Amino acid sequence: MNTPSGSGINHPIEWAMETNDEPMFMIADWLVKDTLGTTTDAKTVLTSKTTSLVDLKRLKTIFKHLRIEGETTADRRLGARLYATTIASGLVFHEQLISDQSIPRLIQAFSDLEQDGNLPQDIRNVARQATELMPGFA
Repeated sequence: MNTPSGSGINHPIEWAMETNDEPMFMIADWLVKDTLGTTTDAKTVLTSKTTSLVDLKRLKTIFKHLRIEGETTADRRLGARLYATTIASGLVFHEQLISDQSIPRLIQAFSDLEQDGNLPQDIRNVARQATELMPGFA
């Protein structure tokens, strides 16, 4: 069993070894843990009503950077998906639109998330709920 380094913050290799999600989510888990100082994985944070709007905004910024500056195409794609998920989560769990993107663009992004079979079902469910809420923000 992996134990934290004693500093209160796990080393990245420990986080990578402790992830419970698909390998594609290891970087997301690491970013969430580093940004929020939590032991909770990215999927749980992004699909929980207990995640604060402030934390979602912080994660949106982090995932936007990953979307733009990710080392690989897969990293950038994951960043784009999780960026959209943070926006969807803000809408679903806090009834707040935390984006300046156009409504049609957001509807398309949420639809893309919902249809992405590589994403966990919990994220796809949040995307579906966000899509259903969008007419109220148009």
